[in-house]
Amino acid sequence: MFGIAISVILAAAPRGPQTPTPTPAATPATAFSAGPEAIAPSRSLRLAVYELKADGIDTRTARIVTDALVAELRKLQRVSVVSMDEVKAMLDLEASKQMVGCDDDSCLAEIADSLGVDGLIIGNITRLGDEVVIGIKRLDQRSAGVVGTATQRLKTADGSEFLAAVGPLVESTFADIPLRPGAKRGVDEAIALRLHPPPLPVWVYWADAIATGATVATGLGALVMNRLAVADHDQFVAATLETQSPVRGSDVRAKQDVIVGTAVASWVLLGTGLLGGASLVGLVPFTDWDNLAGSGSTDTGAE
Repeated sequence: MFGIAISVILAAAPRGPQTPTPTPAATPATAFSAGPEAIAPSRSLRLAVYELKADGIDTRTARIVTDALVAELRKLQRVSVVSMDEVKAMLDLEASKQMVGCDDDSCLAEIADSLGVDGLIIGNITRLGDEVVIGIKRLDQRSAGVVGTATQRLKTADGSEFLAAVGPLVESTFADIPLRPGAKRGVDEAIALRLHPPPLPVWVYWADAIATGATVATGLGALVMNRLAVADHDQFVAATLETQSPVRGSDVRAKQDVIVGTAVASWVLLGTGLLGGASLVGLVPFTDWDNLAGSGSTDTGAE
């Protein structure tokens, strides 16, 4: 069913270092490297990560935690990882629809077989009252069984507790595979930021910027009108003194009212524009420039 994408997916799957490294003795929970059919140390262990099932947790959070899991697995030596979002992007529409409804063991085994991977990583996040249970399973394609599992029960908070659990879960499930040189366990800050992005959408910033720009432009226009009104008043006074002609008081007051009105308007508008500019500077760290609030699954550090 999914065989149409095998070659493309395997070519796109991120590869770990190919240098052979010693592997610790296998245990029942680390059967990927056990027995006469163990994977040769000269090539990567190829894994596909299925999206974590969410029960009582919003799907966006589950996708972010899944991405964190993919990123954490890619820190392991000799491990090549492809996420199901990457798989779906490579499959045709009909195959993707079939994959969405796939959650039993036989269906998962078919996906793993079609991808040519050595195993699947599946898991779930389930809310139980004021607690959340997060767990992952490591399925071996050859034995068609669970060869590693890890579960944590967490007190619900702001969602960051899920990300904090990813590193220990991977460490427990893959105790037989060390980290790549220089790698550190823990979720990358960029993924954590997706969980709690800045509160303001970008359009709020630009709407404020447009309003501030319009205010400043209007203030400058009022300032120009004030300068013109002053010049007109000065010319009027000069002409009156030169001709010694009588002047109506209403004409003088009208010109003075224009001067005062445009001066006040320019001060108010330019002052408001200055405050608006300061608010724009203050909004920068609170604006979701990368649309993290609306982001779905993304590539998480493939090498």
